[in-house]
Amino acid sequence: MHRFYKGLKILGLIAVILIIGVIIGWLETRKTSSTVETLGTSVVSSSVSTDRVPFFSTNSRPRPPETAAKKPRSQVSSPGIELIPNWEDKLEDILGSDAVESAKARQLLAIFPRLPEDGQVEVAQHLSNLVADEDYTPLGKLLTDPKESEGVLDVLMVDVLNRPNALKLPLLLEIAREQEHPKAAEAKDLLELYLEEDYGTDWNKWQGKLEQWLKDNPD
Repeated sequence: MHRFYKGLKILGLIAVILIIGVIIGWLETRKTSSTVETLGTSVVSSSVSTDRVPFFSTNSRPRPPETAAKKPRSQVSSPGIELIPNWEDKLEDILGSDAVESAKARQLLAIFPRLPEDGQVEVAQHLSNLVADEDYTPLGKLLTDPKESEGVLDVLMVDVLNRPNALKLPLLLEIAREQEHPKAAEAKDLLELYLEEDYGTDWNKWQGKLEQWLKDNPD
């Protein structure tokens, strides 16, 4: 009997030890889980910390550098001549009117001296289209004027080469004779091409050859 009670005590002690072991193990498991959760939270927190670059930047995008301001249109004019303000609007009014082409051309010729250089170049281009051969005299005066800007003369030289020979060649001769004209050398080269002669600066021979050539080659 005594052994029986002793055996029960041993079994009870073992059971208590087992229960205590289970409890200790359970506590350790909770502790480990808590540590893991804490570490996980820390890792997640650090991953979303300020080191992370957000998908949409909170900083405003840098503004592109502003384009350089347009250069002001040339405002060079002859002394004593007052330029037309807002000449582009004036030009649009003339070109957009219901007037006939010859009337538009006269209006453009009237405002031409009061335009800045780039305005004169633009108007010269329109005049080249509007002025008929029979009305070319005012435009011819612009072409033979050595004081006109290079841009205007470029436009008018291209235009005159598309005119009839009876109009074109006398103007080229007049330009070639004017040594100070920016297009003098070019005009002389063109005369040589048409007349197949080179009389140097003997303008009387040039004139005679030109008149004879026009008789032999009427338009």
